[in-house]
Amino acid sequence: MLGTLYLIYLMKKLFRPCQLFFIAIIIIVFVTPSFGQDNKATKGPVFDNFGPVYSFESLDFLPDSTQQLKAVFDIDDKHTDPNRSNGIISSLHRYYNMHVRFGIPKENIHLAFVLHGNSTKDALKSSAYKEKFDVDNPNIELIKSLYEMGVGVYICGQSMKSRGYDQEDLIPEVKVALSAMTVLTVYQMNNFALIKF
Repeated sequence: MLGTLYLIYLMKKLFRPCQLFFIAIIIIVFVTPSFGQDNKATKGPVFDNFGPVYSFESLDFLPDSTQQLKAVFDIDDKHTDPNRSNGIISSLHRYYNMHVRFGIPKENIHLAFVLHGNSTKDALKSSAYKEKFDVDNPNIELIKSLYEMGVGVYICGQSMKSRGYDQEDLIPEVKVALSAMTVLTVYQMNNFALIKF
């Protein structure tokens, strides 16, 4: 404590306030930007438009590249802004990008998700979404890109009916399940890990 106080006392004696100001500016401009320069999430290699992830020089835990990674995502995002895409859906893009980037063949990744609760609306065609929310559905490309990758895409039939939607209101990539609970039960019985945010 005394050493710190003495250092402050010496700084005040050696440098005028104006000089201290310029030293602080130099530190901020030239030293600070070097911290965290490599700390930027990037997209790819599987999805170039979705799912940014961080890279690492080395990690302490990675799955064996010969393992089959199987996961089912329980998606009930609490967001209420109809202009905003569902970030949990994009977690599946991130899952692919990060694992393939670190050596897992994309053929070894098997994913599915079920929309329910507040996320039920994310499965609507743009016409139905626009009728209800006055904007286009920002989730359509997210869902289509996952479907094209072979991801199982489901909606909880109970949530769909409780919100007054019909099957005709949904984008064609989405399959109607009896319930989210049913999808999650069956997939877990088939050795898919449950991922719930």
